Amino acid sequence: TGITSGCASCHNGKTATGKPTGHIVTTAACETCHKSTTTFAGARMDHTGITSGCASCHNGKTATGKPTNHFATSLACESCHRPSGWITVTYTHASVMYPSHGTKLSCQSCHTTNSQAIIWPMPSYKPDCAACHANDFKQGPHKKYTTPATAYYTASELRDCSGACHVYTDSSMTTIKTRRSGEHRATSGGF
Repeated sequence: TGITSGCASCHNGKTATGKPTGHIVTTAACETCHKSTTTFAGARMDHTGITSGCASCHNGKTATGKPTNHFATSLACESCHRPSGWITVTYTHASVMYPSHGTKLSCQSCHTTNSQAIIWPMPSYKPDCAACHANDFKQGPHKKYTTPATAYYTASELRDCSGACHVYTDSSMTTIKTRRSGEHRATSGGF
């Protein structure tokens, strides 16, 4: 009793029992996790300052790993989780395949199979807006021109939502009659 540090000076496997063979690989002092000097049971890891390498311990053997229903991903744990708040998942998409939709979408809106992979509703339009929104397309408000007869843009023509900003004076499509801007932006909240 009274010993609060320097455990490994005796508990080195020669003088006294040391780390068992299945122990977490670490260079930290015993007392970092083992707070009791009467038993080594009930070790509590202080995760303060840990920012990477979670899976080296949290592999299902050394420490609790991913549950069986965990989101299927090859990303490192720390890509979505923080030691200070493990349950709150925070992931920032850096890919151009994911335009900023604001906070309106849940993960399951795109990741419909509980996986990192995305099943695009209209894969032929990938990576453009129409890959998810072609079924939402309404031809009526998307006029190309009105003379000689009204013609409308198709979902394919507007696959990236950039062409419907112009209504031309006629079928030659050389003179713009009406300009529309900002109708469909990922952050506008509607399609």
